[in-house]
Amino acid sequence: MALTARFLRPLQLFFNPSFARATSPQCQVAIFRWYNKYTTKPLAPPPKPKPLDVESLPCSDVFSPSVCKFIAKRDYENHNSGILAWVTSFTGEDTLGLIELNEFVFGANPRVDILHRVVVWQRAKRRAGTACVKTRAEKRGGGRKPWRQKGTGRARQGSIRAPHFIGGGHAHGPKPKSYYYSLPKKVRRMGLRTALSVRYAQGDLHIVDSFKDIESERDLIPLLEKRGWTNAVLVDSQSNSKLHHAAAEMNKVDVLYSIVLNVYSILLRKKVILTLDAVRTLEERLCEDDRILINKFD
Repeated sequence: MALTARFLRPLQLFFNPSFARATSPQCQVAIFRWYNKYTTKPLAPPPKPKPLDVESLPCSDVFSPSVCKFIAKRDYENHNSGILAWVTSFTGEDTLGLIELNEFVFGANPRVDILHRVVVWQRAKRRAGTACVKTRAEKRGGGRKPWRQKGTGRARQGSIRAPHFIGGGHAHGPKPKSYYYSLPKKVRRMGLRTALSVRYAQGDLHIVDSFKDIESERDLIPLLEKRGWTNAVLVDSQSNSKLHHAAAEMNKVDVLYSIVLNVYSILLRKKVILTLDAVRTLEERLCEDDRILINKFD
């Protein structure tokens, strides 16, 4: 009883009209936060269902094991999506299977305004902002009055480093600053979904099994030239140092992994090459805005 009264006493005082008028706004906000912390029930996404058994899939005898494994893990969100894509081998052109992609990630509307917002934000935060010129106060010299105020017939001047003098300081010139500004995370994720959907609709998004057979540029460059992927971005699920070094000599081939994949890189290159693991990682991350939140205490 004593413990219950200890927690209920602040609420009784707060809802008392005389106490509310005498309490400062900062104290009222603190009490509201304390009340919400212990009374509200947080929401969480529903738990993921157990993956399907790979051997029970009807396509297990036709598709490759990597494709069947992807279908088993992503079937609970990709079933009957209507967004289909062929999976091919990266080292060869053999077809390994057909998968269903998530409609929320790869079937978004082509929002050009969202793409523009994200690209402008990315380019703004990449700016160095180091442009700098000297004002008249920062220029060396100019502390003495060049000539007397009256009697010379010339215009009055106070310093030879004024902006209208040759060698003088700059007025309202640039100074070092940051061009970064915040963009909502939902807008960033929506821009990434839109860029992937546009590349898929244009037929420029290709899915391969993996990049594990690539050891050097001798293995990578002939494959890309043979398949016409000399202007592309290669995306793996994790950082791949071997693939990065193999593509270092190709100016129009970027190597990224799914966490750092961005809208500007997708729009800069003509082709997007994704591995199955990269597709799975992207879908699990970008489907967050489409999942229904439930009360995890019910």
